[in-house]
Formats: sequence, C-alpha cells, structure tokens
Amino acid sequence: MTVTNLATRAGLLLMLIFVASIGPANADDAFNCSKPAEFVGTLCAPVSAGKHPALLILGGSGGGDHLASFASRFAARGYVAASVAYFGLPGLPSRLELIPVETVGTALDRIAERADVDPERMGILGVSKGGEFALLAASTYPRIVAVVSIVGSPFAWSRLPRGPRDGLASSWTAAGKVVPFVPVDRFAMQDSGWDAFEAPLRQNRVAVERAMFRLENVRGPILFLAAGDDRVWDSKTQAEIGMDYLKAHQHAYADKMVSYPNVGHPFMFGGSPAAAESAWSEIDAFLAKALSR
Repeated sequence: MTVTNLATRAGLLLMLIFVASIGPANADDAFNCSKPAEFVGTLCAPVSAGKHPALLILGGSGGGDHLASFASRFAARGYVAASVAYFGLPGLPSRLELIPVETVGTALDRIAERADVDPERMGILGVSKGGEFALLAASTYPRIVAVVSIVGSPFAWSRLPRGPRDGLASSWTAAGKVVPFVPVDRFAMQDSGWDAFEAPLRQNRVAVERAMFRLENVRGPILFLAAGDDRVWDSKTQAEIGMDYLKAHQHAYADKMVSYPNVGHPFMFGGSPAAAESAWSEIDAFLAKALSR
C-alpha cells in the first residue's frame, strides 16, 4: 500500500467517524450553514446579533470538505466558522501539491469583510496536513491571531507521491513561488507511512531548517496537539521542533504543546475518547482566551 493510498484512507476514516467523536453541539447559539460563493467549503454562522470571532478550518490529506462538521460545532459556540477545502473538489487541484496559500488568504479576506465578524479576532485550525497548512497561512497572514495545529507539522513536506517513480514537489506555494519542503522517502512506502517520513525527519535536518515556516511572524499564540504513538508521521517530534523554534525566536505569545501518550494519528476522531475529550477542552479554552475581546 502506498503512502498516498494510506493517507487517503486515513482521511476518509476521519470523515466517517468525526460526527460520533465531537459530541452534541452546545445549544448556546443557533446557527445557519451555507456554501459560500467566494471559496469552496462550508460556512456556519451564529444567528445572534453582533460581531463574532471567526475560525477557519483546514482538513488533511483526504481532501474535499470533510471537516464541515467542525464549522457547525464552532458556530454553536459563537464563532463564524468556515471549513475551507483546498484540493479534491471541482474547481480545486486534484492532488495535494503546489496548493497556493492564497486559497486560505481569499477565504480569510472574505470572512473578515462580513458584518457579523470581528476582523481583529480571527483564528485558524488544521488537522494533519491541514495543521501544516494552517501554520503556513498564519505565518503569511497577520490577521490570523490564533492557531491550532492538530498532529500537524511546523515545516513543509513534499506532496505524497504515488510510488517510488513519482516525482516530488512541494505541497504549497506562496506568492507564486514554491515553498521549500522536506522530501518524503519515496522508496520507503510500505503499509505504514511512518517510514516515508521518519528517515527524512531524523536525517535531513538541513531540509527541515530550510522548510520551517516563519512562525515568528504569527501574531498570536499557537497550540500544538500531538499523538505520542503517531504511526503516520511523528507529530510529537514535529510539535517539539515547532516549540523549540518559537522559543529560539522569542515568540511573544503563550504558545503551548500538548502530547497525548499511547494514542495514534487519528486520536481525536475515535481512536481515544478520553484523549479526544481532553483535546477538545484544550482547544475550546485556548481559542476562547486567544480570541477574547
């Protein structure tokens, strides 16, 4: 099984079991959801009057709009929330390669213009490759003032090749330029994706340093959530690299990392109910504080 197939299956698994894992939405805020014309995804907004904090949501390597349920969850808690698709749907790239960060920038600008949004209180949350993309976006757009990266990476990886003969390219572009990336090991594609990421992570430190996002540019705190027994990629080590980078660059915000031992990559989506419940509590508390008035 190739890493690409493994990642696609993992993404579909997350989609299938997500609804059961988040629990019932709070009844504090009624909300409406729609498909926005300005970007591909799902936007949910409270019906209550006034300006609300906003949250953009990015899914992982499964593509599509699989995290639309996140938008409704957060809208029920008072956020204008949008799941933003960036590949795998009509009008978007078919593969997770050379995705423009401006995909997020466009959605960010359109949401900031809404009458029910406080443009000074905008955050972003991503899962897996979406956590990676969220950190790139937050490093690029100063209006993002809070970041949640769930089992994500603080640097860019290459696209997931279909096999050892498939060429490598960056997952992302910014301002029309390729974002430097760490190449996965095309020849280590076994049943587990771990081998494709593990050797480059441990042995190609020059590439890791070159591919690091400029996290010092993020104008707000970052929350890393990691899986201690991640068999897709080592999210714990990657989160530690991100935290070390922030400390070295004296990031002047209350950044935080939480690692859940003995849980795997999809721990928030049915793999470990106790860890998932704890993680949701961390996320809710973090965003409430970071996006407070």
